[in-house]
Amino acid sequence: MNLRDLRYASLRRGRYWDPFKLAQEASWGADPLENQGGFRCLVYDSQAKYRSSLANGGFTKWSLHGALDLVETPNSFETTLRIGFSDVDWAFLQLVYGWAALQYQAWARGYITVGANEPQIITLSTENILEFWVDENLYFGGDLYAYGRAPLVLQLQPGDHRLDVRLIRDLRAMGGMGEPLIEVKLKAVLSIGDLAIVEEKLIAPDVINGKLAGRLASVPVRNEYHGWINIVGIETLDDAFSISKVHEGPLRLAPGQSRPLLFHISMRTSERTRFSFKILFSREKSSRVLGSPVISHVLSLKTIVDPHKMTFLHPSGILSYAILRAPVLKMSREYDIHHSIPVFLNLHGAGLEADSDEVRHSLDPILGLRAWVLFPTGVTPWGDDWHSWSYADVDAAIASIREWIELMGWIGPAPCAQSLFVTGHSNGGQGTWFALTHQPDKVIAAAPVSGYASIQTYVPYQFWYEMDPRINMIIQTSLATYRHELLIENFAGIPVLHQHGDADDNVPVYHSRRLGQLTSEAGWPSGYEELADKGHWFEGVMTTQPLRDFYASILEGETKKPQLPRRFGIVVSNPADMGSRGGIFVDELATPDQTGRIDVNRNISNSEWTLITSNIFRLHFSANAPRIKLPEKICVDGSQFVLPENLEEGEEWSISQVQNGSWQMSQNSQPSLTRHKSQFGGLAAILRTPSRFVIYSPMAQTFSVASQLARNLFQYLAADSEICVSAEQLIGQVGNVFRLSLGTEFPSSLPHGFPIMFRTGGVSVRDSQGSRRLYRFQLGMGAIFLVPGPEEVLQIVIWGYDSAGLHRAARLVPMLTGVGQPDFVLVSPNCGWKGASGVLSMGFFDRSWNVSQASYLS
Repeated sequence: MNLRDLRYASLRRGRYWDPFKLAQEASWGADPLENQGGFRCLVYDSQAKYRSSLANGGFTKWSLHGALDLVETPNSFETTLRIGFSDVDWAFLQLVYGWAALQYQAWARGYITVGANEPQIITLSTENILEFWVDENLYFGGDLYAYGRAPLVLQLQPGDHRLDVRLIRDLRAMGGMGEPLIEVKLKAVLSIGDLAIVEEKLIAPDVINGKLAGRLASVPVRNEYHGWINIVGIETLDDAFSISKVHEGPLRLAPGQSRPLLFHISMRTSERTRFSFKILFSREKSSRVLGSPVISHVLSLKTIVDPHKMTFLHPSGILSYAILRAPVLKMSREYDIHHSIPVFLNLHGAGLEADSDEVRHSLDPILGLRAWVLFPTGVTPWGDDWHSWSYADVDAAIASIREWIELMGWIGPAPCAQSLFVTGHSNGGQGTWFALTHQPDKVIAAAPVSGYASIQTYVPYQFWYEMDPRINMIIQTSLATYRHELLIENFAGIPVLHQHGDADDNVPVYHSRRLGQLTSEAGWPSGYEELADKGHWFEGVMTTQPLRDFYASILEGETKKPQLPRRFGIVVSNPADMGSRGGIFVDELATPDQTGRIDVNRNISNSEWTLITSNIFRLHFSANAPRIKLPEKICVDGSQFVLPENLEEGEEWSISQVQNGSWQMSQNSQPSLTRHKSQFGGLAAILRTPSRFVIYSPMAQTFSVASQLARNLFQYLAADSEICVSAEQLIGQVGNVFRLSLGTEFPSSLPHGFPIMFRTGGVSVRDSQGSRRLYRFQLGMGAIFLVPGPEEVLQIVIWGYDSAGLHRAARLVPMLTGVGQPDFVLVSPNCGWKGASGVLSMGFFDRSWNVSQASYLS
């Protein structure tokens, strides 16, 4: 097996690539060669030229290039491809357009040769690659951030197989300094053709004084067999441990699918740290139970005050871990379990594991913090930028400390989940701003370090393909909940110190300067330390003297509590992401097309709060809000209400608009016809799944997309998916659902009166005025949109008129941040080269699942 004759087409049209992560616009398509049928249709011709807005002379052409570091064995090959374009004046382009100019694309072509005389199953790893073709088959997802979690499983016939790779220069993964090179790695390995265990990625808790810091462990498994595999159990090979599969019934793996296998683990003796087991499985249409090769793992030994790994469940049902450092023993003797102290969160930067020395030991110089110190993972090193998927992991990690207390027999102070001191570096600094702007009632103080302001500000989006202003507005509205600059007012009254080095060439110091200016303009100036001649990262960056002094000022003695200002504002873009401010939760906006706002004036003398709202439809007051004394009387836009005295914990009173513009109050109610709060937020709302994802693929023709979708969710989010091929297999599934359909086999799950309908001649969309727009079927057409399911379950329908349309729609399933997918999108063949500019229709559903007024209908 070998990779030979690697060629690339140096097509570079940098003006249209997303300036934060190039992969974001690639999710929409945006490949100019698609205008000519696609790179896969081109034949090597040294004289051929193609239009490019980046290349000298306005044209680009083929070049020959050899692979680097080619390592071959009889059963594998591994190679690195490093490409640059020295003929482009990068320095001038960057001078004019900034880092946006350093993100571009190219295509490469090589061949995989199978020298055997019979078909072979191989696994193909594609590090730093998002999209590629093998022969005539498209694979979108790849492994852009080099997780190595879910390689593609291929069955190849003897002979040569063309490999076309779309090369994308992602600034975040490849850097913004020096020559803007693209470097990718490819690795093909001859498969065992059976159940594969990814032993090196096994997650297990550490051992603390002879006790496990968690009851659960997990190991990824992959089906490299040509049929389905059922995992039926686990066989423990060591009497010192008890190991058993968590879920009842078999764990089903489709051909090529990777899934996490969750198992219980407990120690029968504290004298052994190595455990061994086999996984028991059967193949499709066979009752014979087989055993995997032996899996062995050595647990790490730590003391109770060391930063150590504890395991717990993410809300989606997968295993996650966090690094925990308990309060010092002296403090545990000063306070008992009935006394609670804050949780000190440290959010890691992009590309780092919480288990790395760089993260887990970053606060070692300050061992005496009067707090529980917690380093969450966000599930993956890159995660969801500490947004919905990753921040759910933060909440789960905090809640799991209670289980740790039970396991360890801890008798010292308990953690207070409502008192968070949030810190973070780089992407974790951005995550700290996210916590401040979205969970202000829980945050007692924050210290963002070297953090960027928002996705949109890191490098502007100006180089995307030119588009209708309304399309651009919809994309920006989809991302507005992450635009921290717009939400600064939400944390007035909370102490903040942000720190940045003035020589930072990774996240420019402008971000912290700008956020400092905005906090000052909002009437609550933050503390700011700018470190002379310091770069992005240096030893002790999280424990500089200004930071130490700030930590101590909040945590020493009795914890300093933030003061709720007499006047404060609440700005909300996505209610599902937003916690309470002053005990007020925003549940629904009047329209999803713009942010909502509440200006609050607290009259302390008579315990009355006056609320002036803009674009708010429903809100509620909660008795659970920490450190907040709720008012006795409320005035909302002139409507007067009296809150009941002595609200009990969990009791909520909702205030919503009625038709004449006035407001009414009711207890714990949500109209049955409205959209549940967790279902807001564009296609990314699907990530708030209460269990593993369900991928429903009732047609054989959609199965390859279902398999690709499951692989991408596991690769980028470590998420688990159940692929179902019949309606019977859907019974009992409680997670959010992806429903695939093709051609005129329309999805059958659409509610009566839903604004998107499939008709004989095309797809019909009902606009906000009640008129229907019909989009005639055409080759390459597809659709992806949210649909409400039973209870609060959410579904995404992915439909294509043909295979090309289905693949085009499936690209928009959330897996990368910054893409900007709204609630619904109808794609056309033009998206192939125009990206989002080529859509037929896109926009949002309002609180009643009707198309919003500002949606785009061509």
